[in-house]
Amino acid sequence: MKIIAHRGNDGIHKENSLEAIINSLKQKFTNGVEVDIRLTKDKKLIIHHDPFYNGNYINHTNSIKLQKMGLNTLKEVLDNINTNKIIMIEVKVDNKEIKTMFKILTNLLKKYNLNFYICSFNYEFIKYFKNNSNIKCGLIISIKINSKYSNNKFNFNSVNYLYNKKLPNKETFRWTVNNKEELKCINKGENIITDNTLKMYKLIKKMEQF
Repeated sequence: MKIIAHRGNDGIHKENSLEAIINSLKQKFTNGVEVDIRLTKDKKLIIHHDPFYNGNYINHTNSIKLQKMGLNTLKEVLDNINTNKIIMIEVKVDNKEIKTMFKILTNLLKKYNLNFYICSFNYEFIKYFKNNSNIKCGLIISIKINSKYSNNKFNFNSVNYLYNKKLPNKETFRWTVNNKEELKCINKGENIITDNTLKMYKLIKKMEQF
């Protein structure tokens, strides 16, 4: 079972920050990190989950301003990574920006020899990505979102841990698994995305003893 640090969480630094991501990747029990990206006004890729930051709508704000407030660009983070662990990038994108996001993202990723996994809730984006790139990509599925697309042809699935419908036999990551009860929902052969990698690593090892 692979353990992926949700939003790069290391339990010490701010989520989705350069410090948290790098520290998580250094941990022996962590198999990778998951981060969120959005397009800024000047068409840079900023790492942040929500559409707003400190009252600023990211899509309408230049990257330099967001960096001065403490956010990191994807390039800043990738420049500091040297590992074969999974770098899972969740793409936050509207349909009107699918081609723009694809071009900017792929032009950046081709500069690095890293183990990228690209995912999104936006089915149209992942479909476009799959048709135009050889990088691994997957759909994010929850009970209410993308359930009808569970039997897809993408490389992997990122699925809410409560989703219990039959899934195709492919690499699957369950989110967000943070305790023993949630871990019990995971099927054999599946992986987890968690906010607390060390806690879940210890739980997994303990459960393996029985």
